[in-house]
Amino acid sequence: MTDLDVGSTMTAPRTLVPELHAMPPRVPAPREPMARQVSAEELRLLALLADGLPLETIARRLSLSDRTVRRRSKALCDRMGARAPIQVVAWAARNGLI
Repeated sequence: MTDLDVGSTMTAPRTLVPELHAMPPRVPAPREPMARQVSAEELRLLALLADGLPLETIARRLSLSDRTVRRRSKALCDRMGARAPIQVVAWAARNGLI
């Protein structure tokens, strides 16, 4: 009897068939605790960033130096785990903070 006979069953070698693992369901991160960590000053900074203002203009409106605005926006990004301020702005907008 050969492999091509009707009674035989052929299966692909195990190394050629990739294993499919079910991905765990995506669980949204809790949003409430992070909202408590954002101060009123930071929310004002985020609102001005959301308006698309340059850092120099934001600094003047907040009566801060350009360097302080950059430092605060970077610190906020670091704390929130974002790579860019726009990610934090988007998070704040999604959560109704700005």
